[in-house]
Amino acid sequence: AALLAVYLATSRVLADEYRRTVAALRGHSRRFRRSNYFRELAIGPLAAKELRLFGLAPWAAERFTAQWQTAMEAFWRDHRKGRWLPPLGVVLLGTAQGLTFALLGRSAARGDISVGELTTFAGAVAGVAAAFSIGWNTIVISYGCAPVPAAMQLERLVVEPRFQLTGSRAAGTMPNSGISFEGVSFRYPARSEPVFQNLDLHIPAGRSLAVVGPNGAGKTTLVKLLTRLYDPTGGRITVDGVDLASIDARAWQRRVAAIFQDFTRYQLSVTDNVGFGAVDRALDLEALAAAAERAGATELIEALPAGWDTILTPRAPDGVDLSGGQWQRVALARALFAVAAGAGVLILDEPAASLDVRAEAQFYERFLDLTRGITTVVISHRFSTVRRADRIVVVEHGRVVEAGDHDSLVAVDGRYAHMFRLQAIHFDAEAPEVADDRR
Repeated sequence: AALLAVYLATSRVLADEYRRTVAALRGHSRRFRRSNYFRELAIGPLAAKELRLFGLAPWAAERFTAQWQTAMEAFWRDHRKGRWLPPLGVVLLGTAQGLTFALLGRSAARGDISVGELTTFAGAVAGVAAAFSIGWNTIVISYGCAPVPAAMQLERLVVEPRFQLTGSRAAGTMPNSGISFEGVSFRYPARSEPVFQNLDLHIPAGRSLAVVGPNGAGKTTLVKLLTRLYDPTGGRITVDGVDLASIDARAWQRRVAAIFQDFTRYQLSVTDNVGFGAVDRALDLEALAAAAERAGATELIEALPAGWDTILTPRAPDGVDLSGGQWQRVALARALFAVAAGAGVLILDEPAASLDVRAEAQFYERFLDLTRGITTVVISHRFSTVRRADRIVVVEHGRVVEAGDHDSLVAVDGRYAHMFRLQAIHFDAEAPEVADDRR
């Protein structure tokens, strides 16, 4: 009974100490994440070129060491009080078990207990030790349970209204007449300054709309609201006169295909990279091939070592990395595959910003030609490409300040015409068609 009490008390104290250790590590997780960032920066492939070019490898290693030491010093400072408990527990358990076996041995030597009883009692002592042992499994369980409080907190957060998009109405074939922003205001949760204030904008169904404006004007935020990644904080967005907030968010998002500026380059096969546009039809090889053909990616895919099965990453043994322009064709094929699967709104958010003016102009021209009759939204800083859109709006200071087609906006000689002329001056030599239009 005494041995059982010692084991029970010691195991509980040690288990609590392991939990406190994990909690202390979690309390300094931000420092550990920062040290891990410098570690990945130093040994990962993303920054390898610049680390060599600018001689940053020693700097990254020093920052990793400094951040890790700072995190560990803070951890040991917070954990100093309980550091003596694990070794003390081991000593106490070892002493109790050794004393028990010594007493059993003395009793057997005196003849107080038989050899059979000695064997039984020794087995009982070993059983008690096994039942209350604190070993590697306890440590693994303690560390494995560490994320549970954070996961429970996340579960509570996601049910709060600001993280939950309401709406249950079916999206059907929307939009049929158009999409309207009616007095829309929006502010990101962590910011005090609003992005939009009383924004009014109409996007006719089946037509192309180009959105231009300076950096920070809210062009990408407009896309986030349109794709319902966020809901407005004021006003409303309507689709065919129906409040977008009343439409099921997932159903609406299936109606939207987008090529974002930072579109994802999946380290998977070409089939997956294109098929993710409509994952429920990803095995439709004919539709995949048709989307690639429309995007001008067929020749590219056929030239790859394993064709559609080629893994698009240099990290894979037989993988291939693509150039920026080739990736954009794959992304365009993904968006067009989504359109073929039923998406009715197509969004292009500056995915060709890394191309030269002529290549980007060809990209947009092909894109707009391929999407005739589809509700299309194009965002670009380069005015020589967006002039082909049916309608152009200039967004500035959270509002639409000008709207019309290219010719009418140039004739008005307002904000759009001023920015267009500034770009045309710089691009005369590279894009003669821009100079011709300016003249």
